[in-house]
Amino acid sequence: MGMLSRLNAWLHLWLGLLTGLVVFVVSITGCVYVFIDEFKALAYHERLFVQPQQAAFRPVSEMLTNVQDALGPDYAVSRCDFQPARDRSWVFRALDINPDGIGHWDYFRYNFRVYVDPYTAAVIHVENTNREFFQIVLALHTHLLLGHKIGQPIVAYSTLIFVLLLISGLVLWWPKKWSPKALRRSFTVKWRARTKRLNYDLHNVWGFYLLVPALILALTGLVFSFQWVADSFYFVFSGGRAKVVREVPLSQAQQVTSGVPMDQAFAHVLAVHPDADMISMRFRDKDTAPFDFQVRKVKSRTYHFEWAYYDRSSGNFLSSYGTADLNSGEKIRAMNFDLHVGSFMGMGGKILMFIASLVCASLPVTGFFIWYNRKWGKRTKMRTR
Repeated sequence: MGMLSRLNAWLHLWLGLLTGLVVFVVSITGCVYVFIDEFKALAYHERLFVQPQQAAFRPVSEMLTNVQDALGPDYAVSRCDFQPARDRSWVFRALDINPDGIGHWDYFRYNFRVYVDPYTAAVIHVENTNREFFQIVLALHTHLLLGHKIGQPIVAYSTLIFVLLLISGLVLWWPKKWSPKALRRSFTVKWRARTKRLNYDLHNVWGFYLLVPALILALTGLVFSFQWVADSFYFVFSGGRAKVVREVPLSQAQQVTSGVPMDQAFAHVLAVHPDADMISMRFRDKDTAPFDFQVRKVKSRTYHFEWAYYDRSSGNFLSSYGTADLNSGEKIRAMNFDLHVGSFMGMGGKILMFIASLVCASLPVTGFFIWYNRKWGKRTKMRTR
């Protein structure tokens, strides 16, 4: 083995041991997050679904008033997610106006979700996200429950190291001889082998087969973690173009407190996008900020979207843009989340990313036992004789 090969093996071992626990936690929680919509539909059926009716939806301003009454003055409603489907509740998200005292639990962006029956405007359920299981899973995945300042860099740099480990692992896997016996060993798992050999095959062979989806998982995760990665992807896929800055149109300053303009804007969005999978609206404090709606046109695919803006004083349409208006660099960036969870290829893609994430979680475990068996396995065997 040459010096470079020994160095590669040494780095693969110790970088793997250094980041193994982080990679395991991020990958296991990633398995859950791939199917988070499906899991939530099962676990929270009573709050997510309502009895479909032929009646029209209540005005969103009425729902907003009821949500604010349920939360009290210490929380500001910042967003509403609603699905035109007739059997779904609408979800309002709220932030703590005075976040002092949250401490290291500040990884939660929203403190409450409030579920509302759109036919009656009645509050169905108030959910504290600080204690909600799937939000904790997401926090583990992105911050390890350590907060943004501490946990996010640990996850980000561990993911960057994991990309290097995948590449160095490919070098270690590469057969020295392309004979039938060597190829059989590199491409097949010997299921009836002893534990040490089986563990080695699971690490080596499965790591090779899932290399490409594992790289997609890691690289798309880095886009969320590092701005320089996102900028690099944009530069490459846009052909070196300058980054497009999309200006949000200004609204006339709202002079009245009536909810009519908001309701008119909602009604227009629903009329234009009756078949949308989900529509999200942000509630902003600035008096010149427009009502803005993000429309997800296809189920579980954020890539197919339109962003529409309405005047907050009159409810009139101002402007919009969507997937068709993006350049190639913007399209790749918009596609990032769908690639990360596999939804870009539908259910088959999500299953593939679930398996890839599961294999990624196994690599630190099998890698640890390869190191342990080589370092202490023979000693243990000798002691037991």
